[in-house]
Amino acid sequence: MTCESVWHAFGLTMCGTTIYATWIVMAALLVLGLIAAHAPSVSAPAGLQNIFEWFLGFVAYFIGIPDGERPNWRLQLLLEFLTTLVLFILLSNMLGLLPGLRSPTNTLNTNLALATLVFLLIQFLGFAEKGGSYVKRFTHPGGLLGYIMSPITLIEELAKPITLSMRLFGNIFAGELIIATLLQLLPLRWYYPFALIPHVGWLLFSIFVGCIQAFIFMVLSRAYVGQAMAAEEEHGH
Repeated sequence: MTCESVWHAFGLTMCGTTIYATWIVMAALLVLGLIAAHAPSVSAPAGLQNIFEWFLGFVAYFIGIPDGERPNWRLQLLLEFLTTLVLFILLSNMLGLLPGLRSPTNTLNTNLALATLVFLLIQFLGFAEKGGSYVKRFTHPGGLLGYIMSPITLIEELAKPITLSMRLFGNIFAGELIIATLLQLLPLRWYYPFALIPHVGWLLFSIFVGCIQAFIFMVLSRAYVGQAMAAEEEHGH
């Protein structure tokens, strides 16, 4: 992604375009959250409150929290983290579909930062669930062979945030690149009469891809966390 605005601070070079877009997404989520939480109704939720509650319920169901049951603090943390993460990714993906704006997820730096947060959560919940026995997953299948294979296991663990970020970046970058190409064709006389069909078609497809990518990010994050929290049982068999 080209960066129209470059910032230099503390010896670092930062893309102001991405930072602006990230601030827009965070501000939008904050405003929507405040509106949804304003004068909430327990008996008859409506509007944004209903949408947020439905989304929270969907994520809770997805990670295995029974309806109406209070989860332990580890699942509660996972629920809050994944809900916030997916909402941020979803809104970020949609931002790039607006004229003159870019998705924060259209840069590998943002996606690596999000994937790093997932990686840290995986290790934290793994240790919280299994304690010191969590390190056994890095010496699977045990014995001398386990120690020989441990560097490969460690590389596999470190590759998780990279694959998460690359998958999201590739799909969002390609979608916005095609949108930019279609916009450049608008001034052409031969293209203009037929512009509505490809533009609307690709816009709808991009919305679909943006939603799917946010969901896939959540699915993989949940799967990685589940593997870490179940590491002891898996290695015990």
